[in-house]
Amino acid sequence: MSKTLVVSDNEILNQLYVINLEVYLGTEVALVFTTQKAQELIEAGEKYDLVITMNMINGQDSALILYEFLKKNNLSTPLVVIGNPAKEIPNIIVVQSSYHLKNLLRSCADLLGVTSKSMAALNVPEYYSVDTKFLMRLRVAPCQIFLYIKKSNDESNYAMIAKKGSNTAEILKKFSSEGITNLYVNKIDRLLVINQISTILCDFIKSTEHLGIVEKSAALEEGFEFVASDFCQSPEATQEVMNIANACTKVMEEISKETPGLRSLLQLLNSNKNGYIYTHSILASFISTHIVKKVSWGGESHLEKINFVLFFHDIMLAPIYLKHPTLKYEEDLLFSDELSEKEKEIVLNHARMAAELIITYRRSPMGADLLIKQHHGMTNGVGFAIDFKDDISPLSKIVIISEAFVEEYMKGKDNDPNYQIDMKKIIPALIEKFKKSTYKKIIETLETISL
Repeated sequence: MSKTLVVSDNEILNQLYVINLEVYLGTEVALVFTTQKAQELIEAGEKYDLVITMNMINGQDSALILYEFLKKNNLSTPLVVIGNPAKEIPNIIVVQSSYHLKNLLRSCADLLGVTSKSMAALNVPEYYSVDTKFLMRLRVAPCQIFLYIKKSNDESNYAMIAKKGSNTAEILKKFSSEGITNLYVNKIDRLLVINQISTILCDFIKSTEHLGIVEKSAALEEGFEFVASDFCQSPEATQEVMNIANACTKVMEEISKETPGLRSLLQLLNSNKNGYIYTHSILASFISTHIVKKVSWGGESHLEKINFVLFFHDIMLAPIYLKHPTLKYEEDLLFSDELSEKEKEIVLNHARMAAELIITYRRSPMGADLLIKQHHGMTNGVGFAIDFKDDISPLSKIVIISEAFVEEYMKGKDNDPNYQIDMKKIIPALIEKFKKSTYKKIIETLETISL
């Protein structure tokens, strides 16, 4: 069996890389988080047939570091770099995006001498998790459905609870009422199930066009949850995810336009226990819609782009918020004892990572990746700006100010459950935070927002 060394500090992608390399290429994978650890393993005598590294790790040019290390030690081990290196490096394979998994596997297969025939003969993980709530949207089981049963002594198995073609309404309702949030399908059926759920959910979201904002909000939240749930297992810009995103983007526009005022939207969101990312995004959409209408250069195409961005901009944080549902503000996540160091690295890099994800989808609005990368005021998508400058796009400034507005409101609500939105406090707070005149002109448009 071949051996592959993966050097990556991305906690979300690590599992994806390791599983797929082992399953589809049959290679034994060693995972390390730093170039130093990679060098230590090789110096200790570990032999690898392939080395894969992210282009940058902890601000260091990991691609160049490992290339020079291999060259210095006269090792001919092939080097695959994920993401474009800072400098041109000879004799390496570059996979441009972190999420081009097929390209990564194809490149590695060639280097390891793995053929399509041998790949087909390899074992694949037997079961995939699917949220029970989404399975309940299917009238009949499209395939066998299983329940994971944990036994003593670290033993477990999967018990079939529905046959293909059987009516699942009652049994899924029963499991849901018992607090069972996830069921499982066979490896060969996952895409079938996800495709069916996404199609039904897309149709459901689109069908809310003539309904009120309460129904639209409920459908939209379900779309957010589906994408977050599917993304946690397979972080790729799949067609199914994008279909949901496009449907949700349209509904976000409708809610922002049809809501009579900010207070009525807040009342709707406060009456339900919505997730932080969803609530944050919907409120930011409403604020952004108002600003775009008030700036002289704003147009309908900008609204579509901004809503698409607000749907995806924090998608990399979805697994973290699902794991830590009590946490809220992104900058505060960095100082939370609940998060691991790897999770904090994701928080720091989530804008860049989401932008890299979106760019793999050819039909995303032009420039959406740039807005996502800049939505915390950093041109490279890493970290959070303290001094907001003019080196980012005007649309990015609208997104930034809209999100800052929402956070000011949410913090007021956190401090006082009876807090009512107070523009006389929020607007001065924003002006204090954003010093540049270009930001202040955008903030001034909020003086006429419908309450």
